[in-house]
Amino acid sequence: MESQSDPYRSSIFSPPGRSGIFSRSVFFAFNLIMARRLGPSDGRALLKALGGAVFLGLLCIGLVAGTPLDLWLVFEERGYNQPSQIFAVGPDGEDMMIAEIYTEFRRVIHLEPERGRGLDSRVAQAFIATEDNKFESHLGVDFEGILRAAVVNAMAMRVKEGASTITQQVARLRYLSRERSLVRKLREAFLAVLIELRYSKREIMEMYLNMVPLGHGTNGIEAAAQFYFGKGFLELSWGEAAVLSAMTTSPNTFSPLRSPDNSRDKVQVVLRRLFETGHLNLEQMESEYSQLEQGFYTTLNRSPRETASGEKLNLHPYVTSYVWVNLLEGRQPWRYSRWRMVNGGLRIYTTINHQHQSAAEQEFIRYLREQTARRKRPPFNRYELFYEAFGELPRLQSVLRDYYGLPEHRFDLDMSRVERDFLRAYSGEGQTEASLMALLTGTDQMDQAFVAGRERAAELAEEEQAVEGALISIRPRTGEITAIVGGSGMTAGNQQMRFETAYRQPGSAFKPIVYASGIEATGLDPDRDYQLTAATLVDDSPQHFVNRDLSEYSPENYSRSYDGLMRLRRALTLSKNSVAVQVYRNVGPDAINPIAARILDLDSRPSNRPHSLPAEATVALGSFGVTPLEMARAYAVFASGGQRVYPYIVDHITDSTGQVIYDSREERARQEVEQVISPGTAMIITSMLQDVVEEGTGRAARMSGRPVAGKTGTTNRNKNAWFVGFTPNLVTAVYVGYDRPISLGGGATGGGLAAPVWGRYMHRALAGEPGGRFEFEGSTAYSVEICESTGALPGRRCPRRMTELFLPGTAPTEANDELEAGAGQDGVPAVIIDDEDVLTDEDL
Repeated sequence: MESQSDPYRSSIFSPPGRSGIFSRSVFFAFNLIMARRLGPSDGRALLKALGGAVFLGLLCIGLVAGTPLDLWLVFEERGYNQPSQIFAVGPDGEDMMIAEIYTEFRRVIHLEPERGRGLDSRVAQAFIATEDNKFESHLGVDFEGILRAAVVNAMAMRVKEGASTITQQVARLRYLSRERSLVRKLREAFLAVLIELRYSKREIMEMYLNMVPLGHGTNGIEAAAQFYFGKGFLELSWGEAAVLSAMTTSPNTFSPLRSPDNSRDKVQVVLRRLFETGHLNLEQMESEYSQLEQGFYTTLNRSPRETASGEKLNLHPYVTSYVWVNLLEGRQPWRYSRWRMVNGGLRIYTTINHQHQSAAEQEFIRYLREQTARRKRPPFNRYELFYEAFGELPRLQSVLRDYYGLPEHRFDLDMSRVERDFLRAYSGEGQTEASLMALLTGTDQMDQAFVAGRERAAELAEEEQAVEGALISIRPRTGEITAIVGGSGMTAGNQQMRFETAYRQPGSAFKPIVYASGIEATGLDPDRDYQLTAATLVDDSPQHFVNRDLSEYSPENYSRSYDGLMRLRRALTLSKNSVAVQVYRNVGPDAINPIAARILDLDSRPSNRPHSLPAEATVALGSFGVTPLEMARAYAVFASGGQRVYPYIVDHITDSTGQVIYDSREERARQEVEQVISPGTAMIITSMLQDVVEEGTGRAARMSGRPVAGKTGTTNRNKNAWFVGFTPNLVTAVYVGYDRPISLGGGATGGGLAAPVWGRYMHRALAGEPGGRFEFEGSTAYSVEICESTGALPGRRCPRRMTELFLPGTAPTEANDELEAGAGQDGVPAVIIDDEDVLTDEDL
């Protein structure tokens, strides 16, 4: 190891390292004079007296430069700026950290009184040797160091040496700004004295080690130890501690990543000082440096621009973003400032289940990206955008070239490959000759248009319309949100929480809400003119209605085929549009809409969204825009036995000391238990939805060993595909579609797109959880044997019998011999075509 000039001196009258001949001569003469005057005591008595005088003077100056606030600042307990952390429920039910939010990367450490874990630790001694070798003896200010620095700086006629103690640095880091002024320096010294009076040396060193900036976005020794060496501060060797302590004066200058040579030089100085203070012998000093050289410096392969922020933990970006928004914008009964969220050391414990969330991200996001890749053909709206940006200039290129006799390459020179690809595609869109001739304005304008629009053309061409979507899972009994995905991946340009913000038509996924409302209305008034039960016969046939505005309305089934009379249960299984519209009209919007609005909890909507359903028959087919969160809440009503479910994502929050400052249990205890629909209605509609999964459009969502209930949904022109379903302990809503009203393509239905990914996600999410069974405590629904073809009691000619669920007072009381006589051999139509649920153009 190369010899280095020692910048530390045993006497204030000793010359600093690397001083010139003149300075050394002055120091030698001054030291000789003082030695003669002070005698053999080396001036210690006089020095103490001088120090006392300086202390009193400094105290007086501090009283002038300080403020009354300084006393409160020092004597009031105050924590550090710490990262806030977000936790999910881990695989074994433990709290699992999934994200950190911070502007200062800090890990708070505590120095213990035990040997090797306090002031005598390697890290503490390395910093003392580097920054303040009198730390354990001074009272916050090193008067000898001040005098020495004053002489050195006066001789150099510039600031060459500082005299700030570790305590003064704590005062500056903890209470003061980075302003450079005499008043600020005096106040720093005053605060340092107060700190020494208030805290022990171990506590002061602990504060310093937790606050000292050590480059690349790290603050504090633990954060730096993890960033540079991947270990805790107590595990650092003497050499590693020297690397960190060497950066205190200028982290950028002495960073081993940015300036390894500067770091080496400074580390040698620190190790020599540790040798001189007796912490290392010569052999240890050489060994520590050798290990650093061979095991650290020569193996560094990291970017000089690397920062601790790049290592910020964020396992589930959608969860982090959603929690941030809820806390910051006060969407819940609590709200926190941005500063507290970033620096307050909050511990935010969420209801997110890590297994569920991981399954959602891996299955659903991957699925959306696969769909984008499969549907890569450019939709016509892209050409419409191009048309808006360029008019018809691309279409005119060949025409104008011939018209004006322009060279063949005239425009090709100014066109990118992307523009030419657009031109070829756009040219076939069939614009008229009249519109072409209308834009014959001259060659100069054409050239300018192509050149000026090139950047925009490339941007439009490369823009890929991604298939987006959303997924949200809720525990139906508690309202805990266990998984959320807001789109095809969290990026700078794609941060929407579509499960909460995407209002989309749900298509036939809305039918169970309509049917549940009708069955509930019948149960409340069994004597009403039109009674709706799961066994009610409805005619699946073409229907023609006149709307209130006198326009004609003719709902159609997706298959354009009809199967005649069928029970409501069967109609839901096959998703018959004509049946849904008839039920809505026959039961009546006055009866259905209020109950449906309660199931959806429309009163909790933002003020700019409708809080009631329109009295239009298309409501039965899902024309009313809802979010995946609202649909999950609605289906959770079925799964919970008819009770209102209040979704929440934050379970509790603690501050940096571990004190609970928010507990969702208190809020949930104040929430009323609202019975939205009867347990019997919930039981009946759940049973009907199980048939949808077992026999109907939702077959792709079946799960082995678990009861599943759910419904598909598809809107007109296949723009949106849905599946909303539940098991006994989890409700999940899935939506797939473009952000713009673009068709997903032929065959893109809820059963074909949404149900399969729903099933794959649920299979992974619920792995290891018990299957359970649907339970409806307090249900008054009971089973009655009926004739499958008539929905009435079985008569003598009933070809097939079945049991059906009914609410009290709604079960059939007699057989229907006439219908039985006309039924087929098995009591059902000979051919049944599964109708995927689609709103036709006429429906809207």
